[in-house]
Amino acid sequence: MICCTSRFGAAMAAVALAIVLGSSATAAGEDAASGQRIWKSKAGCPTCHGWSGDGFPSGFHSEGNAPSLRETQLTRDQIRETIQCGRPGTPMPHFDRFAYTDKRCYDMTAEDLGDLEPIRAPTTLQPYEIDAVADYVAGKIKGAGPVTRAQCVEFFGEAGSYCDKYPER
Repeated sequence: MICCTSRFGAAMAAVALAIVLGSSATAAGEDAASGQRIWKSKAGCPTCHGWSGDGFPSGFHSEGNAPSLRETQLTRDQIRETIQCGRPGTPMPHFDRFAYTDKRCYDMTAEDLGDLEPIRAPTTLQPYEIDAVADYVAGKIKGAGPVTRAQCVEFFGEAGSYCDKYPER
């Protein structure tokens, strides 16, 4: 009886582990999909970074010098911090409403930064939204190489001739 009970317990533990691992992978995929929606619509990231994160902006008011996130060496956590806190001394805004009111960003306050304080983005994001955009950038943009037609179609849907300018692979 003990033999069967321990096998049953081991089997249940394996099932529980599979459920946890499967749900975390699904959650990460959902975060990246949610992150793409926030990237595209709410945060307005393509205005400076381009729709594909390649640094070719799609906005009329961009200075056109945002870095290519496809080539970034930042970790996912560093990407998240940059979204939350912006980049002092650069046009990259912060999306955390309370950035620099305390030392949550780079262990500095607005007073510490003076004129180098990043501007607040026109739309602020909740922590879970910042996480989702960081997941999207780290999982779908970073290291993606040159833009392909398939990536364009995935981003825009059937974009017709707009995506034809990109190679198939």
